[in-house]
Formats: sequence, structure tokens, C-alpha cells
Amino acid sequence: MHAYAIALLALSASAAGAPAPSFPPLKRVPVLEQALPNANPPVRMVRGATIDFAPGQPTGLHRHPITTVGVVTAGSFVFQIEGGPTRILHTGDSFFEPAGETIVKFDNASRVARAAITVFYLTDSKTRPLIDPIG
Repeated sequence: MHAYAIALLALSASAAGAPAPSFPPLKRVPVLEQALPNANPPVRMVRGATIDFAPGQPTGLHRHPITTVGVVTAGSFVFQIEGGPTRILHTGDSFFEPAGETIVKFDNASRVARAAITVFYLTDSKTRPLIDPIG
């Protein structure tokens, strides 16, 4: 046998005799639970995107014809749905934008640092618009 084959057999034998690693059970911590509004079309597709914001960048007044959910992946945001309180979302925080509701603010809270989100659009087709800018 060649030295390479002998070394491979030795490694295989030692790996086969090693005990399987032990891991703790996975822990699921709820971060978001919201009912979908009647305005949302039947969900047949989930589309996802990452969106990067320049320092101080606003989104502007807008609505979504479909519900969006997501998580802040960097920085922080000033977030407000019309008629609701203004909230500050930090890295790791989740958000929910119901279909048909006006989003007053979803703005990078920092004037000096970039910020980012990962968002998922709960839609019925690939052709439905994801956002409706207002004004």
C-alpha cells in the first residue's frame, strides 16, 4: 500500500471510533407573531431582499400592497406606521408592515453610519409591486 492510502485508512478508523459530538437542544425564542391583514393577497410566494441605507437616508411615505416582515441587520431605524407610536429598531429587531397600511417612517436613525435590513414580502406572484410610494 502507498503511504497516502495507509494514512487515509488510519484517519478513517480513528474518526469512526470517535464519539459523536453532543449538542444542547435547539432553543427557539419567539421574535414576531402577527396575523396577516385581510388586505394581504393569498400568500403563494415569499420574496426576500437586503436593503442598505446611507447615513440619515429615509424611505419616504409609502405603503405595501402585500405584508412585509423583516429584521434589522445593521444599525438602527426610526419606524412608524400611521396612527401608531414611533419606535427605534436596533440590530436584531424584527418589524412588521401590514398590507395597505401607510408607513410614515422607516428611516436610518444615524446621520453618520450605514444601516441595513433584510425584508421578506408575503405575496401571491412575482409580478405584484412590492411598494407603493406616496407623494
